[in-house]
Amino acid sequence: MSFALGESNYIPDAKIPKTEGFYEYNRFSKGNSSSKINILSEADVSVGLKDTVYTDKDCWLELRIDQQMLYQHWRNGKVERYPVSSGNKYLDRSVESRPGLFAIFHKEEHHESSQYNNADMYYFMPFNQGIGFHSLNGTGYYGNLGVRPSSHGCIRMRHDDVKKVFRDCPLGTLVLAHKGETARVVGFAPEDFEMKDSLTKDEAKYLLAENLYNILEGNYFVSDRKFFVVDPKVIPVSGVYIGYDRKLPKKQRIFKSIGIFMLNPDVVSNIKTGEILDSIKSAEYTADIYVDEEEITSNDESELSSVEIIKKFFNNPIGVLPYFPPKNN
Repeated sequence: MSFALGESNYIPDAKIPKTEGFYEYNRFSKGNSSSKINILSEADVSVGLKDTVYTDKDCWLELRIDQQMLYQHWRNGKVERYPVSSGNKYLDRSVESRPGLFAIFHKEEHHESSQYNNADMYYFMPFNQGIGFHSLNGTGYYGNLGVRPSSHGCIRMRHDDVKKVFRDCPLGTLVLAHKGETARVVGFAPEDFEMKDSLTKDEAKYLLAENLYNILEGNYFVSDRKFFVVDPKVIPVSGVYIGYDRKLPKKQRIFKSIGIFMLNPDVVSNIKTGEILDSIKSAEYTADIYVDEEEITSNDESELSSVEIIKKFFNNPIGVLPYFPPKNN
């Protein structure tokens, strides 16, 4: 098959290899990019694409606030689920459980609440400031688990369930809390993966922000993306933004390329703009290739600085949770 190149489609002058085979000439690169063959369309690869944050732990936790359910995801693909009851903002001195990417930063088998009448909290694992997983005395609260929010902010669980999660999850275990809308997911890095270059805290924050920014702007395939394991210490107690209030784009932009299958009789010395790519000049063997310039150049937020990207795509908009001091008896 041959291709007619319109003058509006930039194809760099490139020498054709002297061997047979398939070669790709990238619409947006300044040379032959035959090592990066693209055979899929935006629709093939873009549906539901989210930003993956990688962990080196053996499990991570997904808190579905809308389902009142906690999912424990394991490296081997196993998923365990536990009914929970989250924060009810309509109670006195309470807050609603909020979305974000968090990490367990403390573990305590028996904690006494300093805000709520020294209430006993067993296997306490805070991840969002003072909010964490725990059980309470008795079983009277079990009726709300998996059904409705009923706490002042923490995530209530059954005794055996929270004890197991406490045992399974080391400090730094990631917690992805959401209500069914999130532009981030968590994935497992290879067990033998080692970072070649260590990242500073600011570098890690920027990479987390930039990765989400590129997903939401539709630039996943046309931007540089560094694979790294997130350090839980980078995640603030207020959490990291997960794009819960943004709609994922219907498609991600991809590089536009021309594929040429070369046979020895077809080989010419150079490809130049406007020429037929093989010796067959008949119009029935030619095809016009069109690329929408506006599609690749339009980007409302392309001029954001690194500081602005971190502010918009790393910092969790929920901010600092309110503090309710103990009531005087």
